[in-house]
Amino acid sequence: MTKSFGFLKQYHLFNLDQVEGECLDHLRVVETIVSNCDFVDFEPAEEAIKATGADIRFGGDRAFYRPPIIGYDGDFIQMPNKQTFVAPKEFYATALHELMHWSERRVGWTGSYGEGELRAEIGACYSLSELGVPQSDDLTNHHAYLENWLAALRSDPRFIFAASSEASKAADYVLSFNRTPKEEPTSEELVAS
Repeated sequence: MTKSFGFLKQYHLFNLDQVEGECLDHLRVVETIVSNCDFVDFEPAEEAIKATGADIRFGGDRAFYRPPIIGYDGDFIQMPNKQTFVAPKEFYATALHELMHWSERRVGWTGSYGEGELRAEIGACYSLSELGVPQSDDLTNHHAYLENWLAALRSDPRFIFAASSEASKAADYVLSFNRTPKEEPTSEELVAS
């Protein structure tokens, strides 16, 4: 009869920054600056993003919105540092895309993953246009989601109209934080015109 029992193994762990040696260089995180130009903030977009009050955290190499989940830190947008984008318009397109996702729970939107991505892309385009930020030349993310969008369009040809409408609502919501309400004309001004 064989008896088995567990035993405790001890390991020594070190932070990679505490260890020297060229053989470990491939494991080190290198802060890469992809941009060939200095990043210049586009003021209207900066103001619109800041006005939302969204918790936007910088660092890492991915952009995403983390919704609130019970037991996890959530309800924030994670963005790579601005200088890692090839151009300012790419940063603003990504930030506004993630803000469209941030708006989903705030306006009560529900839908599939593909619908959410299409809504976010269209909403970001609407917002960029309204803020006067040039549209992106990089269609990489669009291609990544194209199959989801096409599947939704095949099953319901009216899908694009619903997605556009929802995207418009999302863009209006996100940009509403930065808009000043228009004053209604007085009755005297109406008569004079």
